Formats: sequence, structure tokens, C-alpha cells
Amino acid sequence: MDRKLWEQLPVYRRLENEVKRHIADRRLKRHDRLPSESQLAAEYGVSIGTVRKALNNLVTEKIIYRRHGQGTFVSPRSRKGRILVVAGRYGADSGLGEDFLNFLFGALDEANSADLPCEPALVELEDFFRNLDDVRMIYPETVGVLFFRGHENLLRAEKALEKQELPFLFYGPNLYGEKSKRYSTVHHNEASVAALLAECYASRGFRRVLSLEDGNDITRARVRLLTEALAGSGIVCESRSWPELSRQPEELRRLAGEFDVISAAVTQTAIEAVQILERDLRLRVPDTIAAAGIDNTPGSWQLRPQLTVVDLCNGENGRLCIRKFSELITAGSRPFHLDGKLALIRRESC
Repeated sequence: MDRKLWEQLPVYRRLENEVKRHIADRRLKRHDRLPSESQLAAEYGVSIGTVRKALNNLVTEKIIYRRHGQGTFVSPRSRKGRILVVAGRYGADSGLGEDFLNFLFGALDEANSADLPCEPALVELEDFFRNLDDVRMIYPETVGVLFFRGHENLLRAEKALEKQELPFLFYGPNLYGEKSKRYSTVHHNEASVAALLAECYASRGFRRVLSLEDGNDITRARVRLLTEALAGSGIVCESRSWPELSRQPEELRRLAGEFDVISAAVTQTAIEAVQILERDLRLRVPDTIAAAGIDNTPGSWQLRPQLTVVDLCNGENGRLCIRKFSELITAGSRPFHLDGKLALIRRESC
């Protein structure tokens, strides 16, 4: 750990880490005796009260146990390994929306109901990077790290985690090429997303599709894949930048009359398009035009009309991630690469 960061820790926290290091360095087994309170106080130059506070915290963590008049020992209790779950972004826009919570609750339920050897533990993004060089020490029982989207976070942490021999998994779109082969992945397959939408549009007789992208690499890739999938069915697809088009309502009105469907790369864009069409332009949706998007957000429930969306099934994929990652960690096997579940649905609110 960085020296300045170490010095900022309370004394009892430092002592907790020293006791953990003592157990790890000496490879102590269950029921092995630890130094007495007075020995620890003398060795680390702290008070008996500080020693007791540190030891009581370690008892709570089930790392040690104490017997009156006999001493302090390494805990015999079996503890589950922790898989740290890192959400995608910093600050208020931290990724802790309903889609992430569905993923996390699915993983928690699977770990408990299936009695897996590992369980998910949420860690704040800034704290994770602050303690990146000492993950095992700062987050006891950590056996792996799961990145919920935020691929740039994985790349930033990759070398430090490899140095600590901690496996890691990425859950998100399969848009990162050869890099993804270095670690385990559960992807929402973007080609499959495009195929689901293309099949839906063809079955409904659409011949002209307006695809909206948000100006980032992921939405541009989704527009490209959808265009390719639609071409196979003889459907014309043209793309527009939503940040620009959203400021031109009359242009949006014109395009709504020319195309059979507006297809957004994420649901939030579809929601915004519907709001402008209905509230500002007084066009009926979906009678005049339909809107569709990849369901990264739950906000489409708030709209009156229906939306066609590709549901990323975050809850079920959370179960899949924690189960397969636990198997990898327990068996010490090679990285795996799986496609998560997808479903084409019609969302309808009251």
C-alpha cells in the first residue's frame, strides 16, 4: 500500500492488516494460536485498548476467534470468497441504476440459493482504484473482480490484478476485439441484438428504418451492425446523430413521415424521441411511428405508448456471471467466454 495512504489509516485498522499479514505470511491454519494482546501491543507500540478493538473487528469478520484465558486463534469457520463487483462510472452517474441493481440482486440470489463458494460484494469505484495495489488486504476474502460494463476500468486495473493473481470478468457488450480473450467475459452479443431487431422489423413489414446513434463508439457499432443485419432482409437503414437531431424537431417530424420505424441504440434515446414526437410535435406513437431501443435503462416503463426493446436480461445474466465465475475460481480453470441472455419484448406502461 502507498505509504501516505497507510499513514492515514487509523491505528487499529493498521493493526488489523498486520494481523492478517501475520496469518498469511506464516500460512497459519485453523485453530493456530496468534500472539497475545500484550505481545501485539509491545510489537506494534500500541495500547491494549487499540489491540482489543482491532481483534474484535477481526472476530466480527470471522478471521479469528478468542477464548477467555486461552488466547486468540485463527478462525475454523468456512468463509465464502468475495467477488468484488465494480460498476461502470464515477460520481452521480455511477451505473447504480435499476439495470445494475437487477444484475447485482440476481447475482446475490444465485450465490445464496445455490450456496455457491463465492458471493458478490459491491465496491465503490473510487475506493477500488484507491486501493488497487492492495485488494486482498483491504477487501478480505477477495477471490476475484467482476466489472459491470466500464471496459476502460478493467483495462486500467488489469496489470495490478494480474500481479495479485486475482481473476476478473467483464460483463458488457462484445465490442472490444482481441483484448477480450485475455480474461473471462459474459457478453450481450451485439450481432444477436441487431439480428433480433432486424427480424422484428421484417416481420412487421417495415422497409425503411431510421437508426439513431449517440456519438459514442458503442452506439455507432450498434448502428453499423443493425444496418448490416437489415440489408440481408432488403430493408433500407439510414442513421442520424441523436444529439443533433434532438435539437431539430421539425427535421425529426419530416423524418418520421419518411421512415417506418425509429430505432434507437439505447432505450433512453428512444424515450427522448417519443417525448418530442408526442409532446412537442403532437404525433401519435406508435400509430404514426414506432420506437425501439436496446434496454439498458428501465425508463421505458414511464411512457404511455409501447416500445419494442431488446431486453438485456440483467437479472438472469447476473446469476450466470456469479455461477460461472465461482466455478472458474474454485477449479482454477482457464478464462471462459459466454453470451448472456437476450429477449425481444414489448414494454407497455399504465
